[in-house]
Amino acid sequence: MNEVVIVITDHAYKRAKERLKWKKAALDRMAEKAYQDGLTHKDVKGRIRAYLNDVYQKNKRINNIRVHGENIFLFTGSKLLTIYRLPNDLSSSAQKCKK
Repeated sequence: MNEVVIVITDHAYKRAKERLKWKKAALDRMAEKAYQDGLTHKDVKGRIRAYLNDVYQKNKRINNIRVHGENIFLFTGSKLLTIYRLPNDLSSSAQKCKK
């Protein structure tokens, strides 16, 4: 199995602390889980897909968006650039889309 090395930017660490109150170790662990197990754009539909389309339009450098739990991880390849909290009205829809 090919092991992908996840690179996390300083900006992503800062945003995880600011938005989610996560420490460095928590983001390291969750970024790996999101990259491996998170829902991709093709895994979701409806309002979540529309929301991810909007996120992509605002962040053209992003080529790999993952939804894991109630969070959206924005990657370029295997480099995590930033993280957002999924809006409350969409988090229940994400639970229904779980693999």
